[in-house]
Amino acid sequence: MTTVKSNQELEVKELELSEISKNIGLEMNDSDLIIYDSLKYDSEIFENKPFRSGHFSIIFIIKGLLTLKVNLLEYQLKENGVIIIPPSAIRQFKWENNETHFISLLFTPDFLKTSGILGKYFNVANFIREGLPSYRTIHGNDKKLLIDLIKIMAELQERKDDQELHSEMVKNVFKSILLKVKTYYDDMETDQDYSNTLIYKFIKLLSEFYLTSREVTFYSEKLSINEKYLSQLLKKKTGKTARQFITEMVVLEAKVLLDNKALPVKQIADHLNFENQFHFSKFFKQYSGISPNNYRRQMYEVTT
Repeated sequence: MTTVKSNQELEVKELELSEISKNIGLEMNDSDLIIYDSLKYDSEIFENKPFRSGHFSIIFIIKGLLTLKVNLLEYQLKENGVIIIPPSAIRQFKWENNETHFISLLFTPDFLKTSGILGKYFNVANFIREGLPSYRTIHGNDKKLLIDLIKIMAELQERKDDQELHSEMVKNVFKSILLKVKTYYDDMETDQDYSNTLIYKFIKLLSEFYLTSREVTFYSEKLSINEKYLSQLLKKKTGKTARQFITEMVVLEAKVLLDNKALPVKQIADHLNFENQFHFSKFFKQYSGISPNNYRRQMYEVTT
């Protein structure tokens, strides 16, 4: 991979709650919280397409199977599963519409702050695992309780009268949901072995430095381990080497940027620190099987 460091800053377009709300035809009283039901709302805006967003997501699997990729980690979420996705993570969803049902709470960091749950009950950094997705399985009775609470919150959001009162009630129900979900995460630091901890640390480092540092040595030194050991560990636990992770992260970011039709391919190449547009196009086609322009054209045809 031929790259040069570029000082060009690129404003990356994020899929925000207001855009999601508009696309699924949802009238929002509160612009900081969306309750997305896969059976109730259209999924075209984000199904099987990588995107980045500035909101949190808590996804509850009611039935079926949801394949979710967050940055470079893939999850097969089964019935009764719950996962928390932090802001700014690149995410991609895939599911069978007729066989899978999930509900997702999408909320901004500001909503989390104003709910009054931070500090008194837990620290958000611990809760979201330092910017990494966290997956757990909910027990049957708790699943029913959580679904009931979500239904109450949805009904309150739909009320047109006394909106200030109902907005406060939504925050209190939301707080109850998080407190119940939290009980499944209290032991999250103690149930991981050393190798899994290293994998998560590697993914976190990669998410921060992939634009400027694409050598495996950089990450192994940051983790204070041998380069060969890092790749062997990743291969054993995930089926992919460190080099493959780095390459996939660049391709994933490129796909997110290509989804924004206002960005010229040359500008994307510069942002990703490629020497020129030709090297970027060659790299992208080598690892995705399609040229950047054809990928963009294909994505546009899917959404029109």
